[in-house]
Amino acid sequence: MILDLHLLCTAHNFNRRTLEKLKNEDWIGIDYGAVMLVQAGIRPIAAFGDFDSLTDDELSTLQAELDIDVLPSEKNETDLEVGIQYTLTLDYDRVFIHGATGGRMDHFLGNLQTLLNKEVMLSASEFFMVDDVNVIQVLPTGTHIIQRYQDMTYISFIPVEAGVFLTIEDLKYTLPRTQLKMGTTRTVSNEFVTDRAQVIVENGMVYMIQSKDA
Repeated sequence: MILDLHLLCTAHNFNRRTLEKLKNEDWIGIDYGAVMLVQAGIRPIAAFGDFDSLTDDELSTLQAELDIDVLPSEKNETDLEVGIQYTLTLDYDRVFIHGATGGRMDHFLGNLQTLLNKEVMLSASEFFMVDDVNVIQVLPTGTHIIQRYQDMTYISFIPVEAGVFLTIEDLKYTLPRTQLKMGTTRTVSNEFVTDRAQVIVENGMVYMIQSKDA
């Protein structure tokens, strides 16, 4: 049995129907995401944040419902990073991060960086950043059998660093072993032809983004 954990950060690019669909699974609330979970009748296993975006009433309600430790507003890590560090102490097969792709661009790019954390990369858990039209994960060096995520149509590969080689099989556009150049878009917007594909990553890592039209 696959054990899943969900982290909810904000309402940005988040379909609240997801809470009803996954209400029986385990959740962690990140800042305002904790309020959203409690309002949906979901008791998260933990909640992290400075909660500076909450009203006094929302914070009081949250403290009455959950045992939370309010983080300082001025700190070196984002609330999401603190939450992810906590998940690394747990034993889940997959971790899905919701509400992390919209809003401020600096927040989004910072959230993407958490997927590159060395402890995350070495974890036995797989980490995914998801919204209604995207699912993002990092592929390290190795051979990967890619499973289409739900009804996603497109799949793209973005190099994390210079010098990465990529081989793509079983997608609409195959690619022989090729070094990806930073600043180019050759491996953007490929397409699934079946529900599975094989990708070989060498000498580095890539972001893999499965997506569909909104």
